[in-house]
Amino acid sequence: MMEKAVVIGLVLALCILTDLAILTLAKLLPRYNLTDLKVSRWEAGNLPVGRAKGLLPMQYLSFMFLFMALEPITVVLFIFAAHPTTGFYILLLISLLLILPTVYIGYKAATEGFER
Repeated sequence: MMEKAVVIGLVLALCILTDLAILTLAKLLPRYNLTDLKVSRWEAGNLPVGRAKGLLPMQYLSFMFLFMALEPITVVLFIFAAHPTTGFYILLLISLLLILPTVYIGYKAATEGFER
């Protein structure tokens, strides 16, 4: 039983460390001056023709952040959902509390490039 708790603790610690590393890198890496050319849309590497149908409100870095932060937690929850106990419900509550700030930060990073 103690071995399982250690593995769960290590997985959760790894998830939190990954989140902190991504947040730290996002703060440390320089932001570049965006020009109209950099933010304009491209279609298959060519200049767009006609009016755009819509924008995709998701940037790759924020998508990677959400995936790396949520995927390990989701996998652990699916593993424990096979045989739910009282401990599983406590872990589920803790995981949901950890996921909420991650989703907020990832969503904010995904949409900040389109707010003008």
